[in-house]
Amino acid sequence: MITEQDMYFHQPTSDDHYWAETNYFGFYLPEEALYVNVYVLTRKNAGVVLSSITVTDGFSNAPHLVRYSNSQVHLPFPKTNLDDYQLANGLAIKCTKPVMDYHITFDDQRQVSFDVQYQALMAPYDIHDPDMDPLAASADDKVSATAYAGHWDQTGRVTGKFSLDGKTYKVDCVSSMDHSWGQRKEDQFKNFCWLNANFDNDVSIHCIWAIDPDDANHYRAIVHGYVREGDQVFGLTKGSGKLRRNGLLHQHMDLQVEDIRGKVHDFTGTAFTSNAWQPWPFVYATQSLLRWELDGVSGWGEAQDVCR
Repeated sequence: MITEQDMYFHQPTSDDHYWAETNYFGFYLPEEALYVNVYVLTRKNAGVVLSSITVTDGFSNAPHLVRYSNSQVHLPFPKTNLDDYQLANGLAIKCTKPVMDYHITFDDQRQVSFDVQYQALMAPYDIHDPDMDPLAASADDKVSATAYAGHWDQTGRVTGKFSLDGKTYKVDCVSSMDHSWGQRKEDQFKNFCWLNANFDNDVSIHCIWAIDPDDANHYRAIVHGYVREGDQVFGLTKGSGKLRRNGLLHQHMDLQVEDIRGKVHDFTGTAFTSNAWQPWPFVYATQSLLRWELDGVSGWGEAQDVCR
């Protein structure tokens, strides 16, 4: 169970310098087909922070071809706690309601700035709590014992403003954030996908999929996930999916998940952006903004495939 104490830095369970704690926030502008990724990985034992901020549009198979990338791997560790911190790259994140709401700002003084509010639409979804997640002990989960030893996912609304190359846009979208802590070596990750789809009828689907590296065009199993219908959340019990790709980039997804009620959700996604992302050495990810369809209702959301 996630408590208010989990918004602060956790005490490392070892003195290994690979022990890490992360924040991720994403938001997007559908009308502009722009996707913004805000990622922070802290290493308390090493006293450093990695922060990667990317803005993507269109399609590209190389990390350096995205619209904007600011990835810095040895930022000084903040002197404040994880509920209210600033980094030397211009990013600041403040929790304004414990484990629920955040104020996120960034300004590189050159090309990109944003000032957005994240407001949770649900309580944190603890992937290790069997009362919340029916797959808390999933045999397909290859990361939760280490990098996701502590982890929650959460759907929320992001509002505010975003400026790129002198033009300012209004932000208003539903997205996901997550928070993880545990042993996270740079070369330990297995193949998996972190994905959210948020529909116009106040329904969201969030999934962590297992990927067979020998068959990247299929999501063979759900590892963790939920369906949010308004203020109700239902854990997922199983799922599968087929993909069409250009290389590793997403083009189209045809997915099916079943929740704890036995309700089946068939939804499809078409990528409006898909780009390579290399947040740190040894890790290659594909990050995409997709237009989703579920029972005649449209929506938007993000997908990130992590590949070895």
